[in-house]
Amino acid sequence: MLRVMRRSTASALVAGFALTGVACGASVRTAAPRPPARQQPVSLTIPGLDAGRGPFVPTGTLETGSTSGHWGDGGTARTGALLGCFSGRHYSFAIEVRNRAGTVAILTGASGPDPLPQVIDRVAVQVRPAPPPPIGEGIARPLIEHWSAAPTRPVKIRPGRSAVVQSNFLIRHCDSLPHDQKVVVPGSFVLRYRLSGHAGRQHVVQRNAAFGLVPGPIIRSCSRVPGSVSVMSGNIGCAVARKAATACRHMSHGTWGDCLAAGRRWGCHLHSSWVQECSFIYRTSRWYRVRWAQ
Repeated sequence: MLRVMRRSTASALVAGFALTGVACGASVRTAAPRPPARQQPVSLTIPGLDAGRGPFVPTGTLETGSTSGHWGDGGTARTGALLGCFSGRHYSFAIEVRNRAGTVAILTGASGPDPLPQVIDRVAVQVRPAPPPPIGEGIARPLIEHWSAAPTRPVKIRPGRSAVVQSNFLIRHCDSLPHDQKVVVPGSFVLRYRLSGHAGRQHVVQRNAAFGLVPGPIIRSCSRVPGSVSVMSGNIGCAVARKAATACRHMSHGTWGDCLAAGRRWGCHLHSSWVQECSFIYRTSRWYRVRWAQ
């Protein structure tokens, strides 16, 4: 799991935004209910964050699920994160939002845009209190919990405390995604909340949570080579995979290292005791996998 911009790391992108608190007064002599807290726009100096009007402000924290170059994942500072599309894939990411109001806010739910739900469907968004920061040299607890399509439950967030907003995606029907098309999922959210007995909605933006979905590797099942149970290839032809598998089976390193075969240099390792996985050194989305007989 990749943790981005935890507050404990004091990243420059997370430092330096002003929180506008809201004070609510109550008369000592009467039991009259408090008026709803009035939210003021918050001044953000972090690029890519927008809190709008409401009790919550994004902290800039982002945690993403597992990615792999073998799945066609990648990205740059210019393009942002990119995921390779293959049907049945689950993906999650989580952000944090802090309660800037002077009273308890109940976060009842959240939602986000679904630009192409038949291919990448945000099946659920769960909210829950953020884990406490680590003490001393302790390790921060992860924000992401297991992928689930279960609906969320409301959570109470005390003033100054944070909540986790986790989005869970199901990727499918990748054959309907044209080879040169990219689907962009924006980093924007609508939070639903209750504050001082009043329901509201708040639009927040955290641009580093945006990501793109691109066609994943073309995976083939190839004819076996001597001594193997199965051969799979990703984004390479079966002839190349079979030739490289035979040449790279017995490496000088034993279980890992570089192998020159089929006109390419491969980086190889044992995925498990009997499964060898090799990929182009600088293009991991081109690979083959061999399960050898025990």
